[in-house]
Amino acid sequence: MANTIADAIKEAVSEVVAAYTGNAPELVSTEARKDDHALAEISSIIGLTGEKLQGAFVVSLERDLLFEFMKLLLGEAPTELNQEALDMAGELANMICGAFRRRFENFGATLKASVPSMITGKEYKIHSLCKTPRVSFKFKVGEHFLYIEFCLDKVA
Repeated sequence: MANTIADAIKEAVSEVVAAYTGNAPELVSTEARKDDHALAEISSIIGLTGEKLQGAFVVSLERDLLFEFMKLLLGEAPTELNQEALDMAGELANMICGAFRRRFENFGATLKASVPSMITGKEYKIHSLCKTPRVSFKFKVGEHFLYIEFCLDKVA
């Protein structure tokens, strides 16, 4: 059982990525971010709400990793970013966020999640509505990186 929110995120990413690849991802770094620049080419942004909480859960990755997941899961991958790839990225984010939310309930609060909003490109910013900085978790998956950003504020 996760003892901290960071543990819950690490366990959730490991659970989902291991299901896709058969290998556990390696947590490379964790940092509080004040910068709004996106960490990778594809980001799935999920809003979180609870009885007295609100926040965001962001899953970002490069297309090469997304295509690798698609090849493992579907047997083939597209050659360019298309709707099927974006759907897969959104589903990946849903699964990681869902695994995190199940673990978060052990802390005594339930979070509901929005449908992921997808953003793609080389240069974009993610402006979070959180007052607290987003915490970023960088995972190495094979030769690629997957990023989770998380923030949660108390609401009066």
